[in-house]
Amino acid sequence: MDRRDNSRIAWMKNILIAGGDMRQIFKFGSAVATAAIAFGAMTGVSYADTYTKGCNPAGEGGGQVNCWTNWYNGAGESVARAGFDAFGEILHADDTKTDGRGVYVYASWSGGSAELWNSGGAGTYERKNLDIAEGKSVSLTMCQTDNGALLNCAYATAMA
Repeated sequence: MDRRDNSRIAWMKNILIAGGDMRQIFKFGSAVATAAIAFGAMTGVSYADTYTKGCNPAGEGGGQVNCWTNWYNGAGESVARAGFDAFGEILHADDTKTDGRGVYVYASWSGGSAELWNSGGAGTYERKNLDIAEGKSVSLTMCQTDNGALLNCAYATAMA
């Protein structure tokens, strides 16, 4: 704290002790709340991850479609990826960089659903082999996680 902060605290104590003007107390409280909100907004900037997503034919000639999402940190480095590989019906959630986050994938199709969580940390790769009939549409939700909260979610539709 600098000298101005100490004088503001002393000023506030004098108002409270002397039963001061409520308008001054409200004004001071508003200034403190505004500063707290501004500081809170600045501290979250380090988690401003971006993502790309896409789908492409699986290459098997049967109409199968793979879908994926890749997340990047502010420096443009890949930090995680998730997706669905149509050939073999594989869900994957890969955490590729130390950033305090995990990866989540949810897949649903007519007749079933599955989810995959990866909170093991950087360099961990989770896979889940599904049993989905060929030609079924698979809806995907792919997200980063932070202590169980879903963040930066992307949605896609693949084809088994």
